[in-house]
Amino acid sequence: MEKICIAVYVFGNYTRYAPYYIYSILKSYPDYYVKVFSKDPLSANENTALELIRNQVSPNFEVVEGYLGEYINLEDPSKMVGSIGTMLRFLIPYEEFKDFKYVYIGDIDFLIIREKPTLLDVHKKHSKKIGVPYSNAIRPNSKRLTGLHFFKVKDYYKKMNPIIQYYLNNPNKLYNEVKELRYDEEFLYKIIEKGIGFGKIEEHFFRPPHGFHIGVARQGDDQEKLRKIDRYLNQKKLISQGVIEQLDIFFNDPIFKKIMLLTPDNSIKFLEKRVKHFKPQ
Repeated sequence: MEKICIAVYVFGNYTRYAPYYIYSILKSYPDYYVKVFSKDPLSANENTALELIRNQVSPNFEVVEGYLGEYINLEDPSKMVGSIGTMLRFLIPYEEFKDFKYVYIGDIDFLIIREKPTLLDVHKKHSKKIGVPYSNAIRPNSKRLTGLHFFKVKDYYKKMNPIIQYYLNNPNKLYNEVKELRYDEEFLYKIIEKGIGFGKIEEHFFRPPHGFHIGVARQGDDQEKLRKIDRYLNQKKLISQGVIEQLDIFFNDPIFKKIMLLTPDNSIKFLEKRVKHFKPQ
């Protein structure tokens, strides 16, 4: 098996999603590895949930606390959605991934499901098709990539690590360059343009969800949440991969139930209720 690491960067109260994210990946892909880089320490309950996963699901993960926290303490760019911390996932250096062949940078508020072909295989194929050592997509009518970023470690860092190290070594220059940006994905676009380029990315748009984005049901009244969840779950790519059946298995797993008690989240509780009654359109 070629070694792949699924990685995220998290800060603030989003650490509560770490157990859910790790659980879903390792239940779906037991041979994958997960690294969570966190600015903040996890709570006692979050750590208890992680021990449960380590002992009863898989030990193939680690959480690195206090990571790149000094950069978040910079004056925040006033325009950037989610703060400067959101883009630090794109500045994790080669040293952290040197033992892996591939990396997938994701969002922590996702429940990842198993797909055929697998997450690794579809991104390898797309990377080869567009002729660059990464797989991503440019958002329509923008200079933004998506925040879900796959790459081949050695080939990617050969060109990107000098750029990453430059910003890590010069935090004030990092701030000056991003203070007018609204999205962290604009920053990713900028450094990829500088380091590698885009190959044939615009000829082959590819942005698979790989699971359920918990964040879609975070805001709005109950009816609006229902509409958002249904719209997301009705994506053909997810329906064809059995998203409802797989989420139902998660919610009926005693381990997942314990995680929900240890690190409760209203959006996940709402999703659980919806999955029980959901019918694809």
